[in-house]
Amino acid sequence: MKKFIQKATITGAALLLTACVSAENQQNDGITLKNCAIQETIPGAKATGAFLTINKSDDSQLSLVSAKAPSVTSHVEIHEMVMKNGTMKMQQIKSYPLKKGHNVFKKGGFHIMLMDMQKPLKVGEKHELTLLFSDGSSKQCTASVKSVKELTPKGMKMNHGKMMNHKMQHTSMKEGKMMQDKMKHDMKKEMKKAMQDGM
Repeated sequence: MKKFIQKATITGAALLLTACVSAENQQNDGITLKNCAIQETIPGAKATGAFLTINKSDDSQLSLVSAKAPSVTSHVEIHEMVMKNGTMKMQQIKSYPLKKGHNVFKKGGFHIMLMDMQKPLKVGEKHELTLLFSDGSSKQCTASVKSVKELTPKGMKMNHGKMMNHKMQHTSMKEGKMMQDKMKHDMKKEMKKAMQDGM
């Protein structure tokens, strides 16, 4: 009886594992992946972004819950960009609800983050990217490694320049005020000393 229970438990576990693997390997026919790309790694960095367009053909409820890039890293996250205290910051999200039509993952917006990388990626390389969805299905694409310039939107670069210029102007104004305050303080000190010497 004991052996029968053990055998039944092992069989049940095996069937459950097979079901999980089968669900993950099930390709979602309602999803099409386009423009799959990974940004080349910046020297010294151990993380980079993956970008693509997910096209969903129907109105059913479906979310992107995770992604895999085994030839690059085992640590993959879904990220969004948010404004906090006047600064754009990146943060992880647990899932991304897919709408019908095009769902664009790009720099400056939602994207897939490849982290804790052991080797740099060079332009021209190709790596398999697998997306996993809330219904247990998945979809694969071959992502080409592209340059930072090629994947950076033109508007994003311009805004970055404006932010840097604004920061420089702000710093210059601050330094100018500090110099004025110092000059006033020195003048008061000299006048006080002259009055004491005259007495």
